[in-house]
Amino acid sequence: MNKLSVCWALGAALLLLATLANAQEEVPGYDHYGRGSCQDQRGKMYSYLQRIMTFPNAETCGKQECERFGNSPSYRGFEFSVTKRCTCLFDADEVPAVPNDEQDPKYVSTMDNGNGAVAGVSGTSGAYCYQFQRNSGAMAGRGLVYTTTLLASASAAAYFLL
Repeated sequence: MNKLSVCWALGAALLLLATLANAQEEVPGYDHYGRGSCQDQRGKMYSYLQRIMTFPNAETCGKQECERFGNSPSYRGFEFSVTKRCTCLFDADEVPAVPNDEQDPKYVSTMDNGNGAVAGVSGTSGAYCYQFQRNSGAMAGRGLVYTTTLLASASAAAYFLL
């Protein structure tokens, strides 16, 4: 087996591994940032509103639960957890008021310091971050560019090491 064949096989294996590692559904109207909590450009988490229930998938979370806040300029996107919880994200101190009975709360919320477009993720494995495209000013598809660049670099390095 020559160097080129080994590099091609290694590149194909790395691509498959990266695809499986980032396997989370795409949601129309959102940029999928990957595993972890969404963070702003300063590494701050966003304030959130979370309904006390589970959702079947990320698309239902984004489209049916959180996107109803899409007309608010402070709505940044959502996180969908591995436990199927849906968390709608907002700029600091901008969480909208929702009907909530103190004796039987339907929502929980937390205030945090995140502001502006999503810039990255925390990297923790409990949730997937999705940025609302309309309020982001960012282009979709950035994850594919980084993954492809990383795989090309790894394949080139393997070629020269062999």
